[in-house]
Order: sequence, then structure tokens, then C-alpha cells
Amino acid sequence: MLATVVKLSERNQTVLPKIAREALGVEPGGHILVIVDGQDVRLLPEPENWSDYIYGLGKAMWEKLGGGENFLREERAAWQATHS
Repeated sequence: MLATVVKLSERNQTVLPKIAREALGVEPGGHILVIVDGQDVRLLPEPENWSDYIYGLGKAMWEKLGGGENFLREERAAWQATHS
């Protein structure tokens, strides 16, 4: 693990250190995903495929709702009850 300090310019810009660019595999003109969680900030290379990157993120929520099919069935029943 390496820690380094970088300086912010008057326009709140900074240079990403070479070792960080190499670790992320980004080159000039590349994009970096910035994730802010409270005071924690993580930098990741932008995913090549966002669908693959976010796949499964809502799994716990859907399981809590009884699964997607159950949720959809309940929503359809509620809609039909109010629109019949």
C-alpha cells in the first residue's frame, strides 16, 4: 500500500500520481469512477460495460421482497384492484 499527498489547485483540480494511474490502468483522456461513501473516497477505472458492473446490486432488496416475480405479481394485483 502506498499513500501520497496531492495538492488541489485554486480550481479544485489535482494531478493523479503516476503510480495511481498505473494501478488503475488509465491513460490520458481516460475516465475514472469516483465513489464517495461518507468521508471515504475510492477511485476505480470506469467500467467497460456498466450492465456487467451493476449486475446483482439489488439482489438483497429483491430477496427481501420475495423475489422479482412475487413483487411483480403483487404490483399487478394492486394495480388491477385500483383500476377495475
